[in-house]
Amino acid sequence: MWLKQLFSRHRLNNDLSEEIREHLEEKIEELVASGMSRKEAAHAARREFGNVTLIEEDSRAAWRWPSLENFLMDVRYGIRMLRKNPGFTTVAVLTLALGIGSNTAIFSLINAVMLRTLPVRNPEQLVVLKWKARQNPGTRNSYFWGGCPGENTFSSSGASSCSFSYRVYEQFHGNRDVFSGVFGFVPPSGVTEITVNGQTSQARGDFVSGNFFSTLGVEAAIGRVLDPLDDISGAPPVVVLSHGYWQSRFGSDASVAGKTVLLNGIPFTVSGVAAPGFVGLEIGVPRQFWVALAARYRIDDRFPKERETDAKSVWMQMMGRLKSGVTVQQAEAALSTMFASSVTSGPDVLFKPELDPQIELPGASRGLNSLREEFSKPLFVLMTAVGLILLIACANVAGLMLARAAAREKELAVRFALGAGRRRIVRQLLTESLMLAVAGGGLGILFAYWGARSLAEFLASSGEGAWEINVNIDPRMLAFTVGISCLVGVFSGLAPALRGSGVDLIPALKQRGSDSKRSTRGRERRFGLGAALVVAQVAVSILVLAGAGLLVRTLVNLRSANTGFDARNILLFDIDARLSGDKGSKLGNLYRDIQTRLAGVPGVLSASYSSTTLLSGAEMTTTFRITDALAQSGINVAELPVGPDFFQTMRIPALTGRTFLPADYENSGKPQPMVINQSLARRFFGERKPLGRLLSEGDTKTPDYEVVGIVADTKYDSLRKEVAPTAYLPMGPQPGSFEIRAAVNPRAFIPTVRQVLAELDSNLVLLNAKTQIEQIDQGLYQERLLANLSSLFAALALALACIGLYGLLSYEVTRRTHEIGVRMAMGAEQRKVLLLVVGKGIALAVFGITAGIAAALGVTRYLEAMLYGVKPIDPGTFLCVATLLLGVAVAACYIPARRATKVDPMVALRYE
Repeated sequence: MWLKQLFSRHRLNNDLSEEIREHLEEKIEELVASGMSRKEAAHAARREFGNVTLIEEDSRAAWRWPSLENFLMDVRYGIRMLRKNPGFTTVAVLTLALGIGSNTAIFSLINAVMLRTLPVRNPEQLVVLKWKARQNPGTRNSYFWGGCPGENTFSSSGASSCSFSYRVYEQFHGNRDVFSGVFGFVPPSGVTEITVNGQTSQARGDFVSGNFFSTLGVEAAIGRVLDPLDDISGAPPVVVLSHGYWQSRFGSDASVAGKTVLLNGIPFTVSGVAAPGFVGLEIGVPRQFWVALAARYRIDDRFPKERETDAKSVWMQMMGRLKSGVTVQQAEAALSTMFASSVTSGPDVLFKPELDPQIELPGASRGLNSLREEFSKPLFVLMTAVGLILLIACANVAGLMLARAAAREKELAVRFALGAGRRRIVRQLLTESLMLAVAGGGLGILFAYWGARSLAEFLASSGEGAWEINVNIDPRMLAFTVGISCLVGVFSGLAPALRGSGVDLIPALKQRGSDSKRSTRGRERRFGLGAALVVAQVAVSILVLAGAGLLVRTLVNLRSANTGFDARNILLFDIDARLSGDKGSKLGNLYRDIQTRLAGVPGVLSASYSSTTLLSGAEMTTTFRITDALAQSGINVAELPVGPDFFQTMRIPALTGRTFLPADYENSGKPQPMVINQSLARRFFGERKPLGRLLSEGDTKTPDYEVVGIVADTKYDSLRKEVAPTAYLPMGPQPGSFEIRAAVNPRAFIPTVRQVLAELDSNLVLLNAKTQIEQIDQGLYQERLLANLSSLFAALALALACIGLYGLLSYEVTRRTHEIGVRMAMGAEQRKVLLLVVGKGIALAVFGITAGIAAALGVTRYLEAMLYGVKPIDPGTFLCVATLLLGVAVAACYIPARRATKVDPMVALRYE
């Protein structure tokens, strides 16, 4: 009923007036029938009925919802006022939309990467199992995966990891005192070839224990998920598909369960499709399939069966669901006792008892944290930047509304004179501010949706390639936008509302038109508040500009860093030889055949291969000792197995001795030849000659390698790291990557490479073809993201600050038109009028720049871990950004100052 009254007010008022009129008419007719004249009857009827207007008001009051109606009246009035000033409304809405949109875009990434929980049953009960000890374990074989909370750490002061042996998994899997379920899983080392109906494509999947889905509470959309019977030796191999992969690869075939697919050439039966929304344990890094741990030997040779019973082989991760009523502390205490007893006793001891191995149980409601660890710092920096942008936008709009409130002084004074209270005026002005913020928020969502999708696409294309970050709008994102819009509306409108409600009544009512004379509160004070807002905008802009300048310089420094090799015109690629059946010595012969064939292609200067490419982010390390030195301790060294002509292809200068010869790849005896870099020569041998010296690997005392040459230092896995002591070894029969140096654009040789591979073996698959420059750029995706976005935000901050300065000075010129006319009538030169306005603007900019640099001196130190080749307090960067902002500020001041010099004194003296 109340909704009907609220939205049918005009009709109800008409009905009330009509009812009163009919009632009066009936009374008049009754009195006329009793003998009165019609005029006397009308007067008598009105006297008897009472005050018609008062009765109507009382009747309407009974229907009213005063607060809601007053709010709607404020909204209607605000719409009229905003439509009356389209220029002000457009600038304010766009300013707020940019500020709110940029915040929402970055928050959507934070929401997607940092805040979303796994779409499973009661995710808050999930924990990851992690061990910690005072020193590294004595493992025989080990695999350590990303995504472990707090990362895997190995140092003399402590070690921790999420990798366990299969024996420990069996012990924890059978524990029902603290867990309702524990499952094991192993992430993929790369992609898997999936063949469906004769067509092969690549996908990523996990090896998981049979209770993986039941412990998580994930049901099947089609068929069934894995169960414990699938995870026993001799069980038929089955695979579970993700819902998205089933839709895209199998065309949503409802009869997919029971069909056979090939994983790396091995037949697997599709048991079912997982429920929609579940794509694995890493949010943003989806899996396309899952197979049982028992089937891992069939498609991945990393895990030979003998390692299953080896207590010193750690390679499996675990996740558990706590039983209801069991706390994390209770579970950690119980599991630590069990773990310490298992790994400190028996024939295969992982830890000495004094190393105090313990179990930790970090929460896993949001899954594994590989992406969170990767992006937490960059997203924090970007969120800080867009937060500062929003502050500038609020100050900008507040300044515009201050000027507008000053122009509306007479209107507000009239409303005061007619009985409006101060709270009523404040409410009206805040309503208008909120309407601007809501409009800006609505437009900002569109900006945010576009911006967030662009960022997600950039990350997917620049990083690992397997990332799929879902930035679709969800309730949390909408709540953030609504909340931030309301806060912006209040903060940007509060000062203008309070100032507008404090107008002095008599002086304001005496104003004529646009008279520049102001109420007794004083024009300087009003200008002072607007000026303070401009100074604040400039200061915050300096903070954003300084941060952006440091991050841009970091990217430039990294791109120009000396890598130690020539990265130009190099094509990198991998091959998948699993379907060809080449293993062992055959694989070594295959790699040398491919290298020989590619080296003979016209336009190819040289070709080689290595276990991993330079600056790929991957690194192999080992420990070497000098066999003929007494009490020589081992030194941790980076090692890189390489193929023939590697140094020639990468153009790494040979300094002393020789590099590898073809015969070195045929010789399997010891000692093997070794080429070392300058850093290793200095670290191991100092001033002594290294050529001919013998080295042993690990704890062995027999010589494994002989130093035959020294090459120049090169960056190995990362541009940021210092050059590590590196040993180059002849590459044996193992998978690796190829490098081709071309005379022209190396990408032009990709079809030729495919043709060469097809001629050698039609089952060879070309993977990950890219140039060395592209690989370096991929390694710098975080730096590029920060540099590009911070530059964009800095430009936005600069523009908003200068718009604020321009708006303030334009308002001042308009307000002081009469004064300027008097000055010019009394002989003031145009140059002096120009300097008067520009000088005030420059003074504000200088104050803001000074305050901003003072703040930047304390704030930019938080960026230190992200910088390279530049210090957080860099005078050159600060000077450049200050000069840039001052130059743009002068340009912003010149336009209103120029307008001031064009004032006609005769017109100005009559100005109203």
